[in-house]
Amino acid sequence: MTPDSKNSRRAALLRALQAFQAQRIRATYADLYEQPQYTKLVEFFFEEIYGPRDFGVRNEGIKVLHQKLRGLLKGEIIESMGKVVELNDLTETLDELMVDKMVEQGLGVDLDMEIYGAIYRSCDNYDQRAYQISLMLKATKHIYAVSRMWMIGLTLKAVNTAAHLAGYGKIIDFLSHGYEAFRNVKNIDHFLQTVETREKALNNRLFGRD
Repeated sequence: MTPDSKNSRRAALLRALQAFQAQRIRATYADLYEQPQYTKLVEFFFEEIYGPRDFGVRNEGIKVLHQKLRGLLKGEIIESMGKVVELNDLTETLDELMVDKMVEQGLGVDLDMEIYGAIYRSCDNYDQRAYQISLMLKATKHIYAVSRMWMIGLTLKAVNTAAHLAGYGKIIDFLSHGYEAFRNVKNIDHFLQTVETREKALNNRLFGRD
């Protein structure tokens, strides 16, 4: 197999994995999705964070933006960006690890929960997965706090055109979609508690610790 064909196969496996994870999230939180205040938020998670797309350019852009703003912004805003960067990096690492296992085991793009669970367990990284859940909850809480700041919405609108012209379009779109998703939420505690309970239960079940 040539390097190009190997890369193409990995890319196809990664897209299939991300698509399956997005569908799993959609099914797990179908009840929250039906509640108007959470609809955009659930969509944001399975489209913008766990969706079947290549987020490399966007994620690198967020890192660059985070570094540039560290000396200018303080508190909740820069901390929330830091959590998003860390979550993106960890999620990408864990996805790539699962793709490694899929390649090792000669698996294709057709996944179901049984196959997914076997790949998940073979990574033998329970603590990393537990930390991913914790980090997701922290990042969500920080972003929610930022979404309460009315000036953030005005700033995103003001810099939208300039950001696209400067090559930061994907980043500003991501931030704007996140801001709008969180703005609709009145009770973030219920959302966070639900996510924590269900994700920890799934992680324990997949690793046989329930």
